[in-house]
Amino acid sequence: MPKSVTLAARVDANLDAELSRLATASGRSKSSLINEALSSFVATEKQFLAAVEEGKQALREGRTLDHATVVAAFDRLVLPHA
Repeated sequence: MPKSVTLAARVDANLDAELSRLATASGRSKSSLINEALSSFVATEKQFLAAVEEGKQALREGRTLDHATVVAAFDRLVLPHA
């Protein structure tokens, strides 16, 4: 298991109460739940920042689509097929 460190953070009292209820209901510690939540958040943020960088690189390289093309592609994905 990787080495752990202790972090200190201020959270809203209501969030702490909800976290305590969730910990009790799931039989897990608040620390475990926080670790899981932070791991998920960090992974999501890293993925988002990588996608932003990919988009910026595409823009620098001129790999772009006009608005009408994007709207048409979106419509094909979300509108029911008639």
